[in-house]
Amino acid sequence: MNMTRRNFEPPRAVLCGSYTRDRDGLSLAYDELIVTGCQVLSPRRMQFDDDAAFVRDAAEQGISPQAIEACHLSAIRQADFVMLYAPGGYVGLSAAMEIGFATAQDCPVFSRTAPQDIAVQGLVRVVPSVYDALQAVHLR
Repeated sequence: MNMTRRNFEPPRAVLCGSYTRDRDGLSLAYDELIVTGCQVLSPRRMQFDDDAAFVRDAAEQGISPQAIEACHLSAIRQADFVMLYAPGGYVGLSAAMEIGFATAQDCPVFSRTAPQDIAVQGLVRVVPSVYDALQAVHLR
């Protein structure tokens, strides 16, 4: 058995999706990543302000939405997988762009709910849990 350093690193995940709809559900999705041993690269925490124009972490005040999104995309480049939070199948424009970006980076995208949009559906694998996503990418 090859015991490389990677065998001992936690799986790296990014949580994408709606940060405005069903914030409690989003927090549960984040917690599931943490409980299954994932290192969540983005968002780093779930302390968002209530700015309706653009959701940002309280520590990101004064940082442009473009810079915040660039950091999120950089996290996707480093991730083993993306977990999409799509309440009721809703995928907004930013999340759709992030799904496309992840796909272009060969980073698998998983969700517990199938996206409503038929084109996006083909880019997302529906799984019952984060644990199943980890098994699919051979990290558990």
